[in-house]
Amino acid sequence: MIIHGLSGHCQRYEELATELNKEGVLVFAHDHVGHGQSQGHSADIKSFDEYVQDVLQHADKMRAAHPGIPLFVFGQSMGGSVAILSALERPTLFAGVIVSAPGVIPAPETATRFRVSAAKALAFFAPRTGVARIEAHLLSRDTAKVKAFKDDPLVFHGHVCARWAVEFLSAMERIQREVHNFRTPLLALHGDQDKMALIDGTKFLYQHTRRADKQLKIYPGVYHEPLFELEPDAQTARRDIVTWVVERI
Repeated sequence: MIIHGLSGHCQRYEELATELNKEGVLVFAHDHVGHGQSQGHSADIKSFDEYVQDVLQHADKMRAAHPGIPLFVFGQSMGGSVAILSALERPTLFAGVIVSAPGVIPAPETATRFRVSAAKALAFFAPRTGVARIEAHLLSRDTAKVKAFKDDPLVFHGHVCARWAVEFLSAMERIQREVHNFRTPLLALHGDQDKMALIDGTKFLYQHTRRADKQLKIYPGVYHEPLFELEPDAQTARRDIVTWVVERI
């Protein structure tokens, strides 16, 4: 199961899905509410748990359709946060969790006391006020892939809402509080030049999970989206994921 990140959509992960298919792995995904082809107000959510419950519902349907087959989940950025929370809520659902640059700890320069207080006030009085947007040039060093992201009509290019920002902060706080309960096999990926998701958050996740079967891969020079990086780095990330899954089927 593939869980996309903020502003994106599931069709962006076709290359990863194709490589998994070649190994006999069935891949499925959906667009989050307010993303891609799904309904809902773009980059707004009343509760972050809506993302989690949609994932659990979709996963349950696929498990019912394919009983006895191990289920793995991959999440990029915000999608990684959703994957972690889904595994925390249903510890036996997934045979493995793969996260790439997940949101675990907010960047100190972004989540200042003033900004957080302002976002909470806006979330209460004017929840759909725009507060931030994706800086596409920080996603990858591959300018062609950055341009494709900018030109993609299914990508949301506007500002995220204040309510969404507050919900995402709350989700990260929950992950930090409950990470010691995370017991699913874990593969964590992160580029060491990521300026969007704090690499210390991924290290925190890796260090505090109690599962013996866990791996952390740091990619030198890579930005926020390893799967959309320059080659051969993108291929390396894809193969790391595919190999890890196949070894555990």
